[in-house]
Amino acid sequence: MTARRILASAALFLLVALSPGWASASTRSASSKVTITYWTHVNAPAQVLEKKLIARYQKMHPDVLINYVPVDFNSLPTKLTTALAGGAGPDIFNYFRSFAPALVQHGFIAPVDFKAFGVADRSAFDARYLPSVVNGFTFGGSVYGVPHEVSNFAFWINTAMFKAAGLNPAKDFPRTWADVARLGKKLTIRKNGKIVREGLSLTLYNQVRNTLVLDFMTRQAGGKLFSDDGKKAYLNSPAAVKALQTWSDFVHVDRINDPSLGPTASTDNLNLFGDGTAAMTNVGGSWYISILQQQYPKVYQSYMVGPEPRFSGGPNVGADLYGFGLFVGKSSQHQQQAWQFARFLADNGDSYFSDAGIWLGDKATLNSSVTRSLPHWNIFKTTFAQGNFLPPVLHYNELSTIMERAVERTVLSGQSAKQSLDQAQQEAQSLMQ
Repeated sequence: MTARRILASAALFLLVALSPGWASASTRSASSKVTITYWTHVNAPAQVLEKKLIARYQKMHPDVLINYVPVDFNSLPTKLTTALAGGAGPDIFNYFRSFAPALVQHGFIAPVDFKAFGVADRSAFDARYLPSVVNGFTFGGSVYGVPHEVSNFAFWINTAMFKAAGLNPAKDFPRTWADVARLGKKLTIRKNGKIVREGLSLTLYNQVRNTLVLDFMTRQAGGKLFSDDGKKAYLNSPAAVKALQTWSDFVHVDRINDPSLGPTASTDNLNLFGDGTAAMTNVGGSWYISILQQQYPKVYQSYMVGPEPRFSGGPNVGADLYGFGLFVGKSSQHQQQAWQFARFLADNGDSYFSDAGIWLGDKATLNSSVTRSLPHWNIFKTTFAQGNFLPPVLHYNELSTIMERAVERTVLSGQSAKQSLDQAQQEAQSLMQ
């Protein structure tokens, strides 16, 4: 979603003691055992951890059985929407946040039950999270989801390549997109007129990443792709045009990126940075560190990560936030128990981070010794507060496809950003109306 479905690595439980009142609220006789069905997207490290957590939870609550159902990410939206529309579906589910507004509109999911979750009111719930995080799960003034996997992108450079080009990685780390273009020309290597090493690897053929990058660059240029309520599109605004044209210029003007090197529809542009085909890349979250360590040990020894560059004189806007949340179906017959189970999962933030490389968006884990042990965590900690989730658009999948086509028209075919985004605006507005 992710982006690299966002997320990988790590080890050890933290089980928060439950208050007697909360425990007794879910305690029933063994003869009336409650079954809670929990759907989630396939993520191997998370599944290993959650099976352990579920076993622990069921031991603590012998009257509760958790029916755990991992579902492929790509098929989950259709299966879930179909099930919920029929009045069935899971009691609780882990779902990509940008898909959730459509479920809210159709009345398929319930607002967070703060008391069942284990807090007195919304203010106590909000206090668990950064404002930028909890606001992303608030639709129409109500909180509908519990943040459960939250990440963003950062900017990555290969320090060995910088040094070989006569650059100082710390001093010359790009702060602006103009810096990226200037440095990229020094880092790009050509043989027989063809690029064999890119100065910058860019995302392509990935509508989630394309949308996130175009959105945060548009915000950095002083605009937005959508209204805050998600009901209007501004895809051809001057800020959006500036963002996409800058992206395209890296290919056609600065010539520091060559789409023919990749990615393709079946490959990942982060692989180009990892295998040494690119000196810089502008996608990848904290989870990418473990991927470098495990799959690209040579580059792991010579990488540096920092905030996304900005436009000179523009607002200090970080990369977009993205991720998943825990939601409870309105048709569930066991909403209280589902929220109590959600609270249990949310209280194990350190375990999710250490065992699966997943940050739950909570302040406790953000500031814990577990996260502090991750290299460069302060970079991500700072930029989480500077980012935003996409507005709650109702046709996310279709709109992200429209933006993917706009990026490809400009980056691959060289069409002007204005022409491409004029077309995208027409397509988006007719869909949203």
